[in-house]
Amino acid sequence: MDVRLSDGDIAMTASGDYLYITGIEEAVQRVRISALTMKGDFVYDRELGTDYRGLRADDSMLCEKLDMLIKESCADIFDTQVEVLSCENSVAVIRVIYQNNEATTEVDLSGVLQ
Repeated sequence: MDVRLSDGDIAMTASGDYLYITGIEEAVQRVRISALTMKGDFVYDRELGTDYRGLRADDSMLCEKLDMLIKESCADIFDTQVEVLSCENSVAVIRVIYQNNEATTEVDLSGVLQ
């Protein structure tokens, strides 16, 4: 179980209670956080995130490299597999599989790619 994030903030009910997520929704949120965080930038966990150093948006092998890097950064997310399906204009489409449930998510990497 995790707290739901909405636009980078903790999501809350009208009465001020936290909204919680589980299952595939939690897995997708964890993948998004890992994919959108440059490894070493999160002060409380320097291992969180993806190491995009040296990766350029115009790289001819961008999708393949993103797939490898994001798989590596998400390897410790319990019972979750990830695959970069496509990447155009610095937006990666990622398939997330968690306990036989599947979802896709888009992440805009324009802020982390050179």
